[in-house]
Amino acid sequence: MHNLIYRQGTGTPEEFATKVGLSRSQLGKYLSYFRYDLKVDVAYDCYRQTYYYDGGDFFSVLQTTLCHA
Repeated sequence: MHNLIYRQGTGTPEEFATKVGLSRSQLGKYLSYFRYDLKVDVAYDCYRQTYYYDGGDFFSVLQTTLCHA
């Protein structure tokens, strides 16, 4: 998931779910977990039809979270 989001190659939510082997609802749960529990700002660009990190990426945010815990 990280590589697809980082490279902005996810495609639509349906395509992204298929690429990572999840249903669309399961994908939504993972993205909610990233956003609300891990504080990773994942956004969707309707024009480019891809998810992307809006701010720090997954590992940058995770490292900051772990260092301040």
